[in-house]
Amino acid sequence: MAEKQIDAKYLKGLKFRTSEAKKVKEDGEEKVRHTPVERDLTTDDVLDWKDKGDSVTVVTKDGQKYNVSKTPSKTEGK
Repeated sequence: MAEKQIDAKYLKGLKFRTSEAKKVKEDGEEKVRHTPVERDLTTDDVLDWKDKGDSVTVVTKDGQKYNVSKTPSKTEGK
């Protein structure tokens, strides 16, 4: 685990993907259907992260691994 929490600015634009269980009636029986859900990534969703100098590697609770550049892109802010 990372000792300190990651700065939220590195999570901008990243998504957390999960599913929600919903009960539905089908053929007279109550069944559970899972529907996909996507939301913005929060600092609580981060399992571990490493600062690699010019980039940050982030591993999230949904099993994704992201490499995020620390330098802002030229199109950012336009």
